[in-house]
Amino acid sequence: MSLEEQHRRRVRKYLVVASGRTFAFLLSAVVYGVTGNPWAAVAIISVSLPLPWFVALIVDDLPPWEKDESHDSG
Repeated sequence: MSLEEQHRRRVRKYLVVASGRTFAFLLSAVVYGVTGNPWAAVAIISVSLPLPWFVALIVDDLPPWEKDESHDSG
């Protein structure tokens, strides 16, 4: 896979997560407006906070090693 393709896939995944996080913030505002329960809104926001960290762990993983590369230190 070329570096450009890897970059496109990473950007796409980041955009999906950023969209989901934005949706979570909007959903928390709607939940608070409808129910008047601030704890439900805080719960939704708190679930969305670690999403970028999880995606960084998944998306920024190194590509697999090529078969002809040597990993020996000696």
